[in-house]
Amino acid sequence: MTRPIGKTLAGLALGAVMAGSLAAQEESVKFSIALPLSGPLAFSGEVQQAGWQSALEYINANGGAAGRPIEAEFYDDEYKVDLGVAGFKRAASAGDLVFAAGDGTPFVRAISPENNDTYRVLMSATGFASDLVDTERYKYHFLPGPTYSDMVRELFAYMKAETENPTVALVYSTTEFGRDPIENARAYADEMGIEIVLEEETKWSGVDVTASAIKLRNAAADYVIFHGYAGNVWPEILKTARDYRVESTFMGTAYNSDPEMVRGVGPAVDGYVGVVPYDLTMEDAEGEYAVAIRDSLQEWEAKEYNGYANMGYVQSWITALILRDVIAGAIEAGEELNGENLIARINDLEDWDSKGILGDVTFVDQRIPSAVVYRYSVSDDAFSMTELDY
Repeated sequence: MTRPIGKTLAGLALGAVMAGSLAAQEESVKFSIALPLSGPLAFSGEVQQAGWQSALEYINANGGAAGRPIEAEFYDDEYKVDLGVAGFKRAASAGDLVFAAGDGTPFVRAISPENNDTYRVLMSATGFASDLVDTERYKYHFLPGPTYSDMVRELFAYMKAETENPTVALVYSTTEFGRDPIENARAYADEMGIEIVLEEETKWSGVDVTASAIKLRNAAADYVIFHGYAGNVWPEILKTARDYRVESTFMGTAYNSDPEMVRGVGPAVDGYVGVVPYDLTMEDAEGEYAVAIRDSLQEWEAKEYNGYANMGYVQSWITALILRDVIAGAIEAGEELNGENLIARINDLEDWDSKGILGDVTFVDQRIPSAVVYRYSVSDDAFSMTELDY
């Protein structure tokens, strides 16, 4: 498969993916994709770029979008909103941009007013912010997965199935990301008969976790949900809480539940329950798309295949596949490839066959409101994930 590549243009790292033989036959469909390819989140951007590249290679090798190849230009925004906006405007000014992928919700919030009024380009992004269901504010944005509030509600549904009158502690960062689902979580708890016995807000980094662990011991909740971190803080709170003999079931939302991240915490995280947007277990993959993802992971020389997929890698794939189908439908119907026509086709998707990635997909408020819940088994020399049925 194609490895991530880059070259400099106006200070931004760029790369392109297109199947040459197909490109010679038909005009390409242009994508612009912003990713953090440098800086502290470069590890995430590189995985997402690899996912996009392998997905587009697969799509173009199988006829593209109604015979037209998809060409993606990548640029490094360093996870900075101003760079993301500048890159989007540069790409959109050419007049032939069909889709733009943003790097996180802050970028989407910054560009959406202007995109709604001026560019009207179909968009998506890596974030799962709860307000993305506001289809007037984000007219041309779709989310190929659940919101953070959807994820919390899914964890609450699991609690209710497992425990009578469950209690829960919410541990989250002070960031906008961390606070995102908390108000909805309170409403869901009231609705579902779940008691929130502790809300513990921590800094994003540099946290003395001892105080949080003591609060968790005193709260004695049946469950503890971590949200709003990126591999930082929550593992130390969990480990310290275990040392303090906290017996709660620890849980987390998507960015705390990537297989590689959970495995890295070590045996203290054994029994953890995490919610993610997609099926990330690859060894038992069934369905054309899931098998194609597994094959691409096995061929990826830069990263050793371990039987599981990174969430960002799969998100790139499912986004590309959905786009291929809605763009192909518009081409075949003779429609202009603009945001109005394409978001309408996104909204009309019902029981779309994800072929092993997530089951049948129906969009509601321009997002996929379903998820997968796993229990993680972790020891010094073994790791596994079991999908929970409840």
